[in-house]
Amino acid sequence: MLEPIDLLLLLISALGAAQTIFLIILLRGEGRRAFRANRWLMIFAVAVGMSFADDIIDTMVSPLVNLYLAPVFTPFYFAFIPAIYLYFLEISGKPSAKPTWHFAVMLPVSVVMMGVVYLLGPDTSLSGVTIEEINVDLDFRPGKIFNMLLLLLITTFCLQFASYMFRIWRVAVRYLQDVSRQLEVDRKGLRRWVLELLVGLSVIFTLFTLINLFDTIVSRSEWLQLGVRATFVLVFFRMCHVIAVNPALFVQPERDEVENTRESDEKRPRSGLVRSVVDPNDVSRIRAKLDRIVAARELMFDPLLTMPKVANAVGVTPNQLSYVLNQHLGKSFFDFVNEVRTNEASRLLIEEPDRTILDIAISVGFNSKSTFNLAFKKITGKTPSAYRDEKILNTNT
Repeated sequence: MLEPIDLLLLLISALGAAQTIFLIILLRGEGRRAFRANRWLMIFAVAVGMSFADDIIDTMVSPLVNLYLAPVFTPFYFAFIPAIYLYFLEISGKPSAKPTWHFAVMLPVSVVMMGVVYLLGPDTSLSGVTIEEINVDLDFRPGKIFNMLLLLLITTFCLQFASYMFRIWRVAVRYLQDVSRQLEVDRKGLRRWVLELLVGLSVIFTLFTLINLFDTIVSRSEWLQLGVRATFVLVFFRMCHVIAVNPALFVQPERDEVENTRESDEKRPRSGLVRSVVDPNDVSRIRAKLDRIVAARELMFDPLLTMPKVANAVGVTPNQLSYVLNQHLGKSFFDFVNEVRTNEASRLLIEEPDRTILDIAISVGFNSKSTFNLAFKKITGKTPSAYRDEKILNTNT
C-alpha cells in the first residue's frame, strides 16, 4: 500500500501530466503561424511531462524497474532550459542556426545513466539500492565511480541552468526593449506573458536545482521534492490560462506567404543583404515584396508585429526596410503598419455594420480600442464610429 506522500506525489504528477497535454493542445491550436515559436514550448512541455511520468512510474513499479528506466527519463531534465532559450530566440526574431545542438547533452547524460544502471544492477555490490536511497559521499569511499557520475550529472545541470537562465533573461529583456522602440502598441499582454514566464520558470528551476543539491549532498527531503512538483503544476496552469485568453501571442509569417519572393534572393550574393544603403533595383524589389505581404494580410494583422518580422519576410535587414519606408514611402514603420490595418478596418466597418468596433480593431492587429481610435483618426481624420455613421448615412441617402 502506498504511503501518504507517495499518494500525493502520484496525484500531483498525474495532474501535471494532464496539464502538459492540455498545454500542448493549446499551443497546437494556435495554428501554423505560431508553430515556429510554440514548438519549443511544446518540447519544454514534453520534457516536463516526462518528468511527471517518471514520478508516476516510480510509485507504481519496483525500484529495479525504475532504475532500468532512468536512462530514458533522466535526459529530459536537460531539455528544460534549452527549450525555453530557443523559444525566446524565436520570438525575438533571431532563431538559432543549429537548435539541435542545444539538446546534444542529452545523449551523454543517457550514456552516464546507463553506467549508473550497470553499477547499481543486480549483479553488483550495490544491488538492491535505488538512486533515491543514495546520497553523494564526498569522500568517495563506497561506490566511488557511482558517486563521481552522479555528482557529474548534478554539476552539469547546475552549469546548464546558470548559463541558460542568464542568456534567457538577456534575450527576453532585449526583445521587450526592441518591441517598445519598433511599434508603439498596447504591450500589457506581451509584457505580462514574458515576465510571468521568466519569473515563474526562474523560481521553479532555482528551487529544483537547490533542492536536488541539498538532497544529494546533505539529506534527502521528499516533501521538498513534492513542493517543486506542485510548483511546476501551478506554473503550467498559469501558462495555459494566459495562452487561452491571449491566443497566438507570437506568430511568424507563413512560409508560403514569402516563398516566391525569396527565390530571387537565393540567386543574389549574400553581401547584398547586409548593406545599409539600398540601390534602385533593390528598392523596387522590396516595395514589390511589401505589396505582396500586405495583400497576404495575415502577417500585417499580427498584434505583436515588429520590424524584424517584416524584414525577415521581405528578405532584407531591418535597416534596409526602414530606409525604404522612410526615404521612398515617406512613412515610419509604425505609420506603415497602422495605415494597412486602418484600410482593412475601414472596409470592415462598412461591410459588417453589426460588428463591434473593438472586435474589428482586434481582428486587424490593434490591442485596444483606444490605440485603434488614435491611429484611425490620425489617418482618416475621423473616429471609427463617426466614419461608420457617415458612410452608412451616405449609402442610405
